[in-house]
Amino acid sequence: MILFALAFLFIIFSAISIVLWILKLIFKKKIFRTLNIGLWIIFISLPFLIMILDFFTTKIQVEKDDIYGNYVINRYKCPGKQSDWQYNHYRFKITKDDKIFFYITDKENIIKTIEGTVSYNIGYTSPHIKINFEEPIFHILEENPTLYREIWTFYYVFESNKYGNMFFSKGNWQEID
Repeated sequence: MILFALAFLFIIFSAISIVLWILKLIFKKKIFRTLNIGLWIIFISLPFLIMILDFFTTKIQVEKDDIYGNYVINRYKCPGKQSDWQYNHYRFKITKDDKIFFYITDKENIIKTIEGTVSYNIGYTSPHIKINFEEPIFHILEENPTLYREIWTFYYVFESNKYGNMFFSKGNWQEID
């Protein structure tokens, strides 16, 4: 697709270049040559500009190894007292042996750990997790989380019938004010 767009632009730039060359021959002004040179500098630099824009606008490709780690409530997605409270009461960890440990906490103290397993649905651009728990389901864990990718990072959203959407990002729990 990009090659087709560049070929199309090449045709347009060539046509403009020919018109500028003819205008230079008719009016004998250097400005038309300068415009022609500038036009081709822009055309030559266009692929590099496209690559730079692509680098800064393409969403991250999440790999299975990226998923392992600790997750805490992202207090910036929906800031306020509720997200601060959730941050101090829920977090989870996914280990390399495909286990998930969901922690119900009171700040740094872990009150209860719900252990389960994680499987991966690799039919997407990035692998989505499917969680399986043996004990009765906690309201946050009734549905599988949804993976959302951003340019530099990703996060999971768990849907809770008590809290609505809960946003979890990778990170370690730290005390907040």
